[in-house]
Amino acid sequence: MIGKTSTNINARQLQANTNNGFSLENSDFIDILEMDLQKFRSQFSEKHEEPAIDHSKILNSLFEQINEVDFREEAGFTNEDQKLSKKHYLVTCVEKILETANLNNWGICRNHDFIYLYNGEYWSLLDNIEYQTFLGIAAEKMGVDRFDARLYTFREQLLKQFLAVANLPNPPQSDKVLVNLKNGTFEIDEGRLNLRKPDRNDFLTYQLPFCYDINARCPVFDYYLNTVLPEIEKQQILAEYLGYLFIKPSVLKLEKALLLYGKGANGKSVFFEIVNALLGGTENVSSYSLQNLTNENGYYRAMLANKLVNYASEINGKLEASIFKQLVSGEPVEARLPYGEPFTLINYAKLIFNCNELPKEVEQTIAYFRRFLIIPFDITIPEEKQDKQIAQKIIRNELSGVFNWVLEGLKRLLHQKQFTRSEAVDNVLERYMRESNTVILFLEEEGYRASLDEYVQLKELYNDYKLFCYDGSYHPVSKRNFSERLRNVNIKSERKNYGMVVYVKKYFF
Repeated sequence: MIGKTSTNINARQLQANTNNGFSLENSDFIDILEMDLQKFRSQFSEKHEEPAIDHSKILNSLFEQINEVDFREEAGFTNEDQKLSKKHYLVTCVEKILETANLNNWGICRNHDFIYLYNGEYWSLLDNIEYQTFLGIAAEKMGVDRFDARLYTFREQLLKQFLAVANLPNPPQSDKVLVNLKNGTFEIDEGRLNLRKPDRNDFLTYQLPFCYDINARCPVFDYYLNTVLPEIEKQQILAEYLGYLFIKPSVLKLEKALLLYGKGANGKSVFFEIVNALLGGTENVSSYSLQNLTNENGYYRAMLANKLVNYASEINGKLEASIFKQLVSGEPVEARLPYGEPFTLINYAKLIFNCNELPKEVEQTIAYFRRFLIIPFDITIPEEKQDKQIAQKIIRNELSGVFNWVLEGLKRLLHQKQFTRSEAVDNVLERYMRESNTVILFLEEEGYRASLDEYVQLKELYNDYKLFCYDGSYHPVSKRNFSERLRNVNIKSERKNYGMVVYVKKYFF
């Protein structure tokens, strides 16, 4: 059974310095230096004496703190003849709500077509309709006539007023890598590591559901990995990619989507459960198919703005290759919400997929294939050795330890500027490139080679190719595409008086 086992990973300790962080020499980038744990713990316990308010309670708490407002005084009116208009109510109500939020170290802002709440630790998405309703009841409590405050058009105008004045300024470009946890924001900056208080200006829209613990270990997780993925280079790539989720393209741009590939009971679904829990579940993880992410309307792409990763089990299906390449590259990409204006996504979720089969109908270009980082899971765990509860054991007890494993991968990635090389990973990509081109596969398996003087009719060769595809459950390309792919592998064709011929010879092995 997959369960607890001993581990030979030595405890790594950290050495504090006078700058509330610790520095790494270039030669020691991978290994964290020794530090005074007692000082480290006390340093950050002082920063988090009281837990932040839950986002779901902020609007209720705001409402309780709202008082009646003298709108004439707020407008600066001293003359009784001066009349208040709708604009005075709209502007004042929104200003009072934002002021009250700021007094509590909370925040409410707009970014693109989304509204966010800040609870002192991180920003969370707020439903537009819920917030519009809140604006109406808050305005009524401030003293707006109830027939106005409850009128849907007035509430819509309140929301529009908020959207006009509460737009989030773009955070300054930074080379820092930030990871938000329960006990602070972990910061990596030019080889220095620091756990500090959260800062609203970072605009982090997530918080991992555990505390950073430099002593945390994960023996069950280590045993799981060593069982299903014994090659150390594959394990390192997984850790590096999870670390890559927190790196902005402006810091390191590697243009890779991660594919966990393999059939049967091989541990992929366990890894999905662990990653999903590690990152905070559906609040930070989406599971849209690649087909939906690359379609024309852009609705699903818009949702990537608020996620750390899109981790799905569906990758086959028709996709728009150009949008896929944009998404994997982390390039700005157009998106929109239903009934919303199009906007450009800048920083958004990266892509992981579990798949039993690799995509079949794909663009035959190096630019397409190089965006895949395929990890083969090729060990099947027998039924009698499967521990159905292993994911839950790890989630209950070892998330902080798993994060330390991810952190090692993140630091290694920043140091190497590339993913660890694995011969098995290189081989599976090479095989995928070859097998996804059914024309090349047909030529190789049927024994056809380029010839200088022997030829066959294109029509006959194409018919043989279609039979090969049907027998192998492949989707044949068109006759025109078939000819183009022959030319791409330097097989010459020529028109004769009885039709097109292809210069190939069939060898029998």
